[in-house]
Amino acid sequence: MQSFLKRRLRRLQANFIYLKRPIVEFLPLFTGMVIILFCGGFAFHKLYEKQQLTFGQALYITYCLIFMEHLVDFPDHWLLQAFYFLLPPLGLVVILDGLIRFGYHVLRHDESGNQWMRAMALTYRNHVILCGLGRVGLRVLQQLHLLGEDVVVLEKDPHNQNIAYAKKHGFPVLIGTGREEGILEDLNVAHAKSIIVATDNDLANLEIALDARKIKPHIRVVMRMFDQELASKIRESFGIHQAFSTAAQAAPLFACSSSDRSIINSFYVDSRLLVVARLTIRPNSELIGKRIRDIGAAKQTFFLAHTRQGIVTHFPPADTDLQQGDIVVVQTEPNNLKTLHQWNRDQESDDDGPP
Repeated sequence: MQSFLKRRLRRLQANFIYLKRPIVEFLPLFTGMVIILFCGGFAFHKLYEKQQLTFGQALYITYCLIFMEHLVDFPDHWLLQAFYFLLPPLGLVVILDGLIRFGYHVLRHDESGNQWMRAMALTYRNHVILCGLGRVGLRVLQQLHLLGEDVVVLEKDPHNQNIAYAKKHGFPVLIGTGREEGILEDLNVAHAKSIIVATDNDLANLEIALDARKIKPHIRVVMRMFDQELASKIRESFGIHQAFSTAAQAAPLFACSSSDRSIINSFYVDSRLLVVARLTIRPNSELIGKRIRDIGAAKQTFFLAHTRQGIVTHFPPADTDLQQGDIVVVQTEPNNLKTLHQWNRDQESDDDGPP
């Protein structure tokens, strides 16, 4: 219910922002029309000779002249004659044209267009900005969605198939390159908590990150870089919170997985390599009967999940004792994982398939 009300309130705010621009653009024309009406009304009230007109009558006569309707006889005064000739084309060409344009903008209300997406983006606060919706960007967006984050997306290709996923889940998508003037303001960088730059162009990523810093100096910047050495230099020189090289992130997983088939993930924490592995407790394992607490303390191992008879327990209790056939997912260092394999007698069954 709270989420529904939040979405409704956001749409109301977006409608106000969406209408604000045409109203501002129409305001000078409306002001000019009011000035013409009052000037014409005052002129007819004072200068019309054939009958005495109240100011209200004179104002209405001027208003009707704009729409080519003549309510009184042709005047003798040159100024009123000028109004007779000039007001109809002025009303037809300028005023009616402005009214039609304003009405078209209001009634058309294209929710797939950039103006509506901009209006939606400006309603966000403490959100994440994602630049680039390619393969990496899509995975990032899916993870942010699972985390429950508010996200505004920038994508340069209007035909990108991943845009459908973003719009389906209610994330506004602006079309642009990040280098266009005012595009970061449209993404509401000033009120964002972080920006993820994940395009396939290192230079464009750096430029977007630096421009975002100009608008909001303390915004958290996470940047994708293809050049690992450049990523390290940028992180140190420009104070970027995270600058990731795709190759550098993938390399540990490829290397570790090739050396140990139980490894399902790997990553660095500072300079320390950690792996996540899945082990099945074998019949002759030395781990049978041992508690998770004791194993973790002995080999600096953290147990992420424990499965017994199809029942999965995430972050199992420390006093859980291991039994034959249990499946555990552990996080540890590679050397500690080798010791666990030895205790589990995995090497003795190396040819029987994955442990």
